[in-house]
Amino acid sequence: MKFQINASIAALVLLFTMQSSFAAGIIGPGVYQLHDHGFGTLGPDYGLRVDAIAAIFSVDLGGASTTLTWDGGATATIAGTLHNNATTDIWTVSFVLSGVVPVGTTGFTATAGTGTLTDPLLNVTVMTGEQNGSGIAFDFLADGHRLPGDSSTAVGRGWLLPPNSTDDWLVRAELIPEPGTLALLTAGGLMIVRRRH
Repeated sequence: MKFQINASIAALVLLFTMQSSFAAGIIGPGVYQLHDHGFGTLGPDYGLRVDAIAAIFSVDLGGASTTLTWDGGATATIAGTLHNNATTDIWTVSFVLSGVVPVGTTGFTATAGTGTLTDPLLNVTVMTGEQNGSGIAFDFLADGHRLPGDSSTAVGRGWLLPPNSTDDWLVRAELIPEPGTLALLTAGGLMIVRRRH
């Protein structure tokens, strides 16, 4: 008997390769769903802390959904909705990272960032990235930062002005497969291999 490989097999292989690469600590261009970082004994999980307005935000609880998009170029964007953990309302965020430089295949660093937070009453808070001692304002690396026993999860961490504050981003991330890949996976349905007579 001879078998013909359906297009779904190729799509499965592609998706497996993408997921394996991501699990192996490789970050490339794409859209990443952000999740609150497990902060362990250092405090509660969160995605964004802005002490200037006394707010701690979740990027994925209470209906919030935030993504990081990077096309491989010199900028990346964090955008979506945030859940204010104190007031339990939903805010919007738009934050552009600039001076983005790839770090091998493990992600990127950015030297600056600027953006806004908007509350439900349309009040706007401006956010500006702050460089650390190495000249970095944001790291997006597959290094499992502050996740004991995990050295490959992608973690985004960045600092915000004013100086000497604890205002910062701290998120985990997972790659969202491209719609074309998902379409290929479902095109063949359960019929992955068919017999050829």
